Parts: sequence; C-alpha cells; structure tokens
Amino acid sequence: MSAHLHDIMPAGAGSDIFFAAVKTTRMPMVVTDPHRPDNPIIFCNEAFSFLTGYSQDEILGYNCRFLQGPETDRTVVDEIRAAIAKREEIAVEVLNYRKNGSTFWNALFVSPVFGDDGELRYFFASQLDISRRREAEEALHEAQRMEAVGKLTGGIAHDFNNLLQVIQGYADILDARIDASDRAARRAVDAIATSASRAATLTQQLLAFARKQELRDRLLNLNQLIGDFRPILDRSIGDGVVLKRKLANDLWNCRIDPVQAEMALLNVIANARDALGGAGTVTLTTRNAVLPEDDGVAKLEPGEYVVLSIRDDGPGIDPATADKVFEPFFTTKEMGKGAGLGLAMVYGFVRQSGGLATIQNAPGGGAEVSLYFPRASGAVERKPAGPIAPRTGGAERVLMVEDQIEVGELGKTILEDLGYDVVLVNSGRAALDTLAADTDFRLLFTDILMPGGMNGVALAQSVRRDFPHIAVLLTTGFADEAIDEGSRSFELIRKPYRRNELNQRISRCARQAGCADVRLV
Repeated sequence: MSAHLHDIMPAGAGSDIFFAAVKTTRMPMVVTDPHRPDNPIIFCNEAFSFLTGYSQDEILGYNCRFLQGPETDRTVVDEIRAAIAKREEIAVEVLNYRKNGSTFWNALFVSPVFGDDGELRYFFASQLDISRRREAEEALHEAQRMEAVGKLTGGIAHDFNNLLQVIQGYADILDARIDASDRAARRAVDAIATSASRAATLTQQLLAFARKQELRDRLLNLNQLIGDFRPILDRSIGDGVVLKRKLANDLWNCRIDPVQAEMALLNVIANARDALGGAGTVTLTTRNAVLPEDDGVAKLEPGEYVVLSIRDDGPGIDPATADKVFEPFFTTKEMGKGAGLGLAMVYGFVRQSGGLATIQNAPGGGAEVSLYFPRASGAVERKPAGPIAPRTGGAERVLMVEDQIEVGELGKTILEDLGYDVVLVNSGRAALDTLAADTDFRLLFTDILMPGGMNGVALAQSVRRDFPHIAVLLTTGFADEAIDEGSRSFELIRKPYRRNELNQRISRCARQAGCADVRLV
C-alpha cells in the first residue's frame, strides 16, 4: 500500500511546500489516518525508513506498533493511546525496535491535525533518535550511584580496620603469652585470629570496590601476565572446564598493579567456572581498542585501551541483574557459596586503574566480562631497596601518633612487648611539640588520617625536613589518591597489621641509615 502527498492532503501551494519539506527533512516523520481501521500510517518520509530499517511497503498501511518490542514500556504506550483517544498532543521517550531487532530510544512527538471545520483529519508524528543522550545520562547516573556506594563502603571499611586492628592485635598478644600446654585457650585465640583475618580480607575487598586500596602499578603486557599466571589459572578452572586463550600478538602495554590484576582475573575466572556448573569452556581474549570508534563504551573517555575479555559458554546473565553484578554483596549464588565481593573488587580495581569493567551476554550464548585498561608506554624506574639489617636488641625509642585511643594503646602495648620504648601522642601537633623538647627518637610511627589539621603525611614530611635522623613508618586503614601520592616516599603498613609484621617493618626501617627514603615493595 502506498500514498502520495497529494492523495492525503488538500491541494494548495502552502501544503505542497510544507510536505515537500517534510519529505526531504532528516527528522523521521509519519502521518496516520484515524478514520481508517487501526489508525494506520499513510505517509512516511525517507528519514523514518532509514531510522527503522523498514521499506515504505513494510510501513504504509500498518499501525506503528510494529516498532514496539519486549522491553518497550507498556505504561508509555498506554499514555500515547490515551492521548490519541482524547485527540491531544503528547511528547514521550519510548524504547523502539528496528527491523534488525536492535533498539533505539525515540523522542516521539504526536499531534492531531484538524481541518478548517474543526474535524480531526490526521495525526502527525515526528521522531528523534536520542539513544546516545540516554546512554550518557544512564552512564552518569550509574557512575554517581557507584561513587556514592564506594564512599560509604570505603568509610565503613576504614572503621572496621581500626576495630579489627584491636581484635587482631590483642589476639596476637594473648597468643604470645598463653602457655603452650593450655590447648583450649590456644584454640580460642586461634579462632579469634582466624576470624579477624577473614574480616580483614573482606574489608580489603570493600576498599578495592571503593577504589581506596593502595596500588603498586608498573608497566606490563597482559599477555605476559596471563602466561606467567597460567599454572594457577589451569588449577583453579577445574577438571571439567576447558580454558582457551586468544591473545593478540600486537597487544599494547598498560600500567597496572600486577598482583591486583591477577586477583581480578582469578575472581572473574572463578565466576565463569561456577556459572558453567563444572563443564564447559572459558575463553580469555586480549585485544587493542580505540574508543569510542571501537566499541563506544559510554563510561570511558575516548582513547586507546587494552581489553581483556573472559567469556564462558554457560547460560548467560539475566539482563535484570546485569547492572548489579559489580555491587558489593550482590550474588546469585546459594547462601554460603559467596560473599558477593569478588566482582565488586574487580570493578573497583579496574576503575582505580583508569579503566572500566563491563558484563554482557555474548553472541551465541554465555556471559562475557571485559576489563578495559588505558594504554601506557615507557618504562618504570625502581629504586632498589638496601639490605635488611637484623634487630640486635636494645630499647629503641619510638614516637607513636594515633588518635584512636584503643588502637593507640594496642600499638603501644605491642611495641613495648617487642622491647621498644614508646611515647604515644594523639595528634600531629602533639608529636611536633614532643620532638621540640626531646629529639632522642629513632622512629616515628604515625597514622595517616588524624584530626587537627595535620595528617600523618604532613607530619612525616615535617619530621623528615627538621629531624632527618628519625625514620618514618606510616599506617592507615584507609587512604585516598592525594594521601597515597604524598606517602609514596615513606614506609607504609596497612591496618590491621599483625604483631610480627609490625616488628619486621620497624626493624627494617629503624636499622637502616637513611631509611626515610625507602619504601617497602
């Protein structure tokens, strides 16, 4: 069925000019006839055919509902129908489908056309593809939501690390003082320490999601990392699952933390393995990507990226949950089978590295997780660490700065138990006042985040400048980019730390000449 402009409109120079413009405009437009059964389309311009992929013969004579699909909002459709029934104008945004099955967001405007006698003649509708705008808005909202969740998560993890420091620290002290023959007491202390260690791992995963973990990045090639990590991947994948590799020969380099990258890969591999139920294929693919020309990933800045994709041939992922899989504590596994932090940690690590993690159903079945990392070039210089001098005894003096009373008392107890002479203060200003009166300290051991206008990094920098003979060891259960950047030239131990770990760090720092310029690797 077809219709020409002069067939559907009264003759006249004005109407001829108007519809000639409608026919040639780039904006998709249609005219429908409400006096015919089902209000069919009786005119469409070439822009409408181009937008939808349908020919004129496939459009004319049909109601425009052929543009609707499974994900079209029925509420919006009902609004359009109600406006047509009332012969009113309406402007909506609706998800429509092209002939090839792809979707696009349509800014639809429908208006009734009345004759000189006031009678309804036609309905005129214009369309505008606003998919890119909608995707940008959704990406912005998603980024804001994830950022808010990340800030909350990071703050909770910081508070938990301080609590765990007290629990784990006193468990270590008890362990050192309990008689070896008291098996019941030792089992109880071991259980406390084990549970605290598990909780510390969870908080580290939360910090990873919140992008507040410390990254030790270096220049590397993902193909090399996958090759070096192959024995562990092969063991973790399981006997019934085949692990394939399709690695680009000309893969670009990226600058990331290799340990965190291995953990991220292991987490995604484990999720793919679980999705397969013990039998199937997982494929690792690496490639170079230039965005937005390559994939048009909405949440990434245009540029060059290295992409690592992990695809399984399992049942795929439910579209309703696809946007939630990277949230902390979200899991589709049975109770006790997973904490829901694995993919959240992956997401946080990749975002902190300047990239993005995405998940989608792969063509032909299965799910595919893709990790995008910015391309990098150049070499990384590393300052070699000096030899570690063993601690030979003697009451070395340590100035400890900690604003949390419980954590401070615990640290003082551990250090005194190890044979150090400790002076504990609760702020950076108090530490400088102490040093102004007494400079006979070998080590400053300070928390990073403290009230009073001077954080631990600023204190450490002041001590390095005014008291160069005093070594510095920083500690924190939380950090941000600015603090991490300032702390890179100092020793750093993360909370919650263990008794032996603290002893090793202080021994390494306090017994080396010029240790203020050394940072542990």
